[in-house]
Amino acid sequence: MSKINIDLQEKLVTSKCRSFYEKYHFPGERPLDKDGMIFFRRITQSIDIIKMNHSGRLNILDAGCGTGNTIVSLASKFPEINFYGVDNSKESLNVATNTAGSKNLGNVFLKKANLMNKLPHKIKFDIIYCLGVLHHTANMAKVLSNLHLALNDNGELYLWIYAKHGRYKHTLNMRLLNILLNTKPKVTDEVSFAEDYLSSIKTESPLDDLLGSDASDPVIRNVFQNKVWIADQFLNPNEILIDMEELIALTSECNFKISKVLGMSKEAEKYFSSANLIARFKQLSHSNQLIALDLLLKPPRYFVILKKLKEGEI
Repeated sequence: MSKINIDLQEKLVTSKCRSFYEKYHFPGERPLDKDGMIFFRRITQSIDIIKMNHSGRLNILDAGCGTGNTIVSLASKFPEINFYGVDNSKESLNVATNTAGSKNLGNVFLKKANLMNKLPHKIKFDIIYCLGVLHHTANMAKVLSNLHLALNDNGELYLWIYAKHGRYKHTLNMRLLNILLNTKPKVTDEVSFAEDYLSSIKTESPLDDLLGSDASDPVIRNVFQNKVWIADQFLNPNEILIDMEELIALTSECNFKISKVLGMSKEAEKYFSSANLIARFKQLSHSNQLIALDLLLKPPRYFVILKKLKEGEI
């Protein structure tokens, strides 16, 4: 495919995603889940460490802030820090602006921006977080490269991204739903159709396949009473899944390294009872250990902290 055709395809995907989130203002209301607690606890540690070697106010970027749930929570907790949020959806940003304004947060700065382009800010950021966004972009390498340019050399990028192996069943359910949606007559209310689909399957529930170990959690299941969440998970126009090996290659291509995987232990004894297997696992490189755990655990998402590769580092 020629560069012109690739550019046009990327613009089309970006436009479709922007239109989707103009209609469905994500994430809307949602209770704090396990990953949310991990994130708030770990970013607090990052802030404390960076503060020790930093004079002046820290600058933190929410890359794809949506309706502003995370940025508002952090800005309320850390009034001494500047929080910048960017998103490609004007309507979602309007919600975020109103929420921040209702709490009188003078340390929140929001701007419409496309992550496929270089960020409009003249400053560099001490921490960037990009949560549940990268897999919906038209070109993940372009986005990560732009975030690399915006990050301080000693900064951290928190990345939360869907994983291929753990969402495999969900992709099959999405494919079936799409086939049914595209059968005549034309469906006028796709979310209501998706709700009917979720509640009418007599074999394994598509919602159970999506939630996995959280399927029995009534709080999490209640989230999917919200049409915004049903739309995001079952009707999103662009969702690209990768495995750990591909994630390692992608981050390396964009001059990042995975310095930490959140919510996943690398202690071999936790997964193997055989001393022989444990010994072999411990001989693996850092990257191959991550790939091995991906194949073993099949997580539905990766939650990682990226740092810039230094010159000469692989």
